[in-house]
Amino acid sequence: MELQEGLAFFRKCLVDCDRVLDDLLARDDLTEERRQALIDKLLDVRNELERKIEIIEELLR
Repeated sequence: MELQEGLAFFRKCLVDCDRVLDDLLARDDLTEERRQALIDKLLDVRNELERKIEIIEELLR
């Protein structure tokens, strides 16, 4: 059950990450360098979430 809860949590985090990414892409009050740095960090976090989701899904099989 804990794996299922973790999977649901990480999937929600991934959705939230996508929402923040969309918001960052739409912002024009940041310098391009700052916005790109934030996007890069967020994409790193997103990739880590995807890896964790894949690991949990593999464990559940």
